[in-house]
Amino acid sequence: MSDDVGDIHCWRSDTGMEENTEEFINGNKKAFDRVYEQYAPSMFGICMRYAACKDDAEEMLQQAFIRIYEQREKADPKRPLGPWIKTITIHTAINFLKANKRMVLTENESFFEPVPEWTDSEDGEKDMKTRLLELLGEMPEGYRVVFNLFVVDNLTHKEIAEYLNITEGTSKSQLAKAKNWIKNKLENVRKDERAG
Repeated sequence: MSDDVGDIHCWRSDTGMEENTEEFINGNKKAFDRVYEQYAPSMFGICMRYAACKDDAEEMLQQAFIRIYEQREKADPKRPLGPWIKTITIHTAINFLKANKRMVLTENESFFEPVPEWTDSEDGEKDMKTRLLELLGEMPEGYRVVFNLFVVDNLTHKEIAEYLNITEGTSKSQLAKAKNWIKNKLENVRKDERAG
């Protein structure tokens, strides 16, 4: 799973990173550039999981790295930067969705639409990671955010409730609905593939 989108392959890839962390915290622009180069691809993967489109993910990433730079003095030089950067990125993605009023926690399941057909790649079949990202992109925002926080980012329902300012029950409900939504979509895809 080391190739999964959003995974951070190494929080501190070499011994020179500790020195770079100190320089970054002290405001060195070149150190910030190195931090950006190391973490931006993984953080973009995280943003893609929360965003409905690539443009939104790019905006989330930009906002996240602005916050990372502005809050650099809060980073602990004795600890890896990766988890700290990931936390800021997740918070930024959620705040972006809230600010743009795109995150709607829903009680109504009547909005389900027929599944669009998966388009095959040049190789004849898309890999599962690409299909799952497409599926996440289609998922309603409220479901997607809770699903990502619980399943991918391993937060508890209590933590999710605090992040999103909702009840634990709402978090659990949104997760159950997200799982059901995925199940329905995958069942429709299988039906279409058998029929085709």
